[in-house]
Amino acid sequence: MTEIPGRDPDVLTTAELATKLGLSPQTVRRMANAGQIPALKTGKDFRYSWEAVREVLRQPHHQPGEAADDPTHQPQPAEAPKKGAGYRAQRRARTGAHNTTD
Repeated sequence: MTEIPGRDPDVLTTAELATKLGLSPQTVRRMANAGQIPALKTGKDFRYSWEAVREVLRQPHHQPGEAADDPTHQPQPAEAPKKGAGYRAQRRARTGAHNTTD
């Protein structure tokens, strides 16, 4: 990726973030629209802070409808983790890996 002079290297376009996470741009946009990753709407597209996205994706996954900061929640050991696009993005963010294929 070539850097544009004067541009903050932490701020990424949808295509750049998708490349780093190994996801399609459409999946990244869906995650942003769903509030799964922090994003700033810029006209028709988004801009993302790489550090903010990595921080969010490093957090443990919470089930829909469950409070994210609920201290009484006990994880269910019998459940297998979901391995969708969000799971892969979280794994890559935790390990710092990017531009890899599964």
